[in-house]
Amino acid sequence: MTTICSDGTYVARDVLVGMREASTLPQTFQLFNSNAFVIKSVMGPLYISSLPADSIDYVVRELNRKAYINSGAWKAVKDGNVYLHYQTRALTVIPRLLDMTVANQQDWAATVQRLQLQEQPTMVKSCYLNVPLCSEKYWVSQLQPNPLVKWAQLNNIIRIQPGG
Repeated sequence: MTTICSDGTYVARDVLVGMREASTLPQTFQLFNSNAFVIKSVMGPLYISSLPADSIDYVVRELNRKAYINSGAWKAVKDGNVYLHYQTRALTVIPRLLDMTVANQQDWAATVQRLQLQEQPTMVKSCYLNVPLCSEKYWVSQLQPNPLVKWAQLNNIIRIQPGG
């Protein structure tokens, strides 16, 4: 028997969440893990490495060894999402993290240490989650008041009419 909860205006099981500027990725993971959510992706975390600028190729290689980073269009790219800041020359990394299971989270934490990455506050960190079927609206309402969360919403379906 198939359970249908969505009224067709949003994707069942999906919740999108924007994190506050000061929230860290470990805090974000802790929040979502405590509710047993599946973390499909995290976009926008920003890191500065204390490694020297000439380590950029090493950093790109190390990041692309991670299946949760090196996935099609989202792999680490020199002068793309891994670059030297034009003013500070700091080695900067803005990864997109996919399929962030607890094991991948632990691996990412070890990678952050190994690459000497320090997370920076950012206004654009957002997460794509799977929640239990038929609980999407409940979780949006529970996440919105959380002090780590800037916004939470359903993954709305927008229907576009050709020619109009």
